[in-house]
Amino acid sequence: MDFNDTLDELNITLGDTGDVTFTSDEKTRALTKAWNDSYVTQVVWDSSITFETGTYQYAIPTGLTTVKDIYISASNSSSDAPEPISSDLWEVVGTNIQLSPKAAFIPNGYTMYLKGNYKLDPNSDTLDTVNLQEYVLANAGFQTLTLLGHKKINLFLKNDTTMSELIALRREFQRDVKEYRLALQKEYENA
Repeated sequence: MDFNDTLDELNITLGDTGDVTFTSDEKTRALTKAWNDSYVTQVVWDSSITFETGTYQYAIPTGLTTVKDIYISASNSSSDAPEPISSDLWEVVGTNIQLSPKAAFIPNGYTMYLKGNYKLDPNSDTLDTVNLQEYVLANAGFQTLTLLGHKKINLFLKNDTTMSELIALRREFQRDVKEYRLALQKEYENA
């Protein structure tokens, strides 16, 4: 599901395909904010870095937004499952991975397998799991109702909707956001 698909689903969820309550710009902003949420990621592996003796700083590969673990294979072979190295042997400094001098036990030429997160981009990526799709839609709904509350307060709108009804709807979306966040895969970052 790409950004445009999520915008269509948001319109269905809000019952606002005709842009009656929200402008398309407002819905796009709310959806962009939902996509930019820190939980909208996918776990990725990267094996593009080869350890070189005497080199203790490596640029984080472009396919990773965060690094959670670093692994090496005992035989440097893809047939052996890589094992994580201790998190006290490395840290992320800016856009680089800084290895501790204690990491000198890694043999020269060995592949380092990095496990991390890739932050999904609303302009180029897709939401591939149902939980992530529903999380983004619930979050976008929450954002639109927050916007509606601001509109009502700032513009002193008078209609059949009370502020307490808006707050109740907003809380429902907020509960959905929390529920879907818990359903997303729980993986915590090192360092």
